[in-house]
Amino acid sequence: MRLRVFAVAATIPLLVACGGTDAPQATGRGPGMLANLPSCDRVPLDTEPEVDARVTGLVLPDGARVTSVVEQGALTTVEATVRMTPLDVRAHYEGRTDVELLRVEDEVFEAEVLTRAQQRRMYLRAGALCADGTTLTAVVGPDSEDAGLPEFRRG
Repeated sequence: MRLRVFAVAATIPLLVACGGTDAPQATGRGPGMLANLPSCDRVPLDTEPEVDARVTGLVLPDGARVTSVVEQGALTTVEATVRMTPLDVRAHYEGRTDVELLRVEDEVFEAEVLTRAQQRRMYLRAGALCADGTTLTAVVGPDSEDAGLPEFRRG
C-alpha cells in the first residue's frame, strides 16, 4: 500500500510539470521561464562578424546584429541576434505601425511572426539564446501565399 501511495504522490507533480492537467498556466509564465536560461554575459551575442543587410521587406528590431544574408532565388534568409527575449520580439512587431502583422505565435522560448512591408512578406523566427538574448532567422520573399516562406509550426 505504501508503494502505491508513493507512486501516486510522485506521479502527480510530474504530470503537473509536464502539462498533464488542465490547470491554467500562470500569467507571466514567460519571463519567469526565460530567467532560467543562462545570463547573456556568459553567452556571447557578438562572436560572428556583422554584415550589411539591405533587403527590401526586412524589418528587424532596433539593435539587431545581422551576421548572415543568403539569397536563394526569390527568397532571402537573414540571420541576426538581438538583446531581447522572443516575447519582446513578438511585442515589438505587434506595436509597429510601419508593417502589417499577418500572423504571430509564441511559445515563450520561440516566437514566429509573419509581416508584410514594402510589398514583400517576411517570416521571422525568434529563438531564446540566453535570458535576454535571441537569435533571429528572417526569410523575406514576394508578397504571395505561394512565396515559399516557411510555415508556422503546428503544436
